[in-house]
Amino acid sequence: MTDLITEYADYDSFARAWHSDTLADYDVSLEEARERGLLNEQKTRQLWQLLGLLGTDELFIQLPDWLANEKVRVTDRATPTMFVGCISRETGDAILFKESAAARPLMGLAHRIHSLEKGIENTGADTDRHERSENRLQDHYQQFRNRDDLPILSDEWLPKSQLITAVQRCE
Repeated sequence: MTDLITEYADYDSFARAWHSDTLADYDVSLEEARERGLLNEQKTRQLWQLLGLLGTDELFIQLPDWLANEKVRVTDRATPTMFVGCISRETGDAILFKESAAARPLMGLAHRIHSLEKGIENTGADTDRHERSENRLQDHYQQFRNRDDLPILSDEWLPKSQLITAVQRCE
């Protein structure tokens, strides 16, 4: 729909782009940055897992603090700056972002879902542990789909020039 969305098909190209400032600041490759502990690989992996769970029309966006403060509906915590949602309309200068939810809590859920899926692969299908894990996995999927309790952006236009990033994962 829009030319401002960057799509990534593999984790390393995503991590390289996500950490491009760090890589440039230290003048190192992704592998060197990993070896030297310059990256928060855990958070990057969680964001990648979140992108993998989003629907085909959903994307991740990051806003500057001032814009988030202006557009986020009331929250009792710090104002989030990262969101997932859909672009419903677009002009040359702005997007209308709808069905949004704060990304950070969803990143944690995505990581738990990923971990449970890996655990289920490694347990026998007829064990109690397998059944409990399956039930927990379904609960986590339901929580992921039900985003009602998370902070949201008001359904207003966001200027394209102010978006820090807009990302989707393609398969």
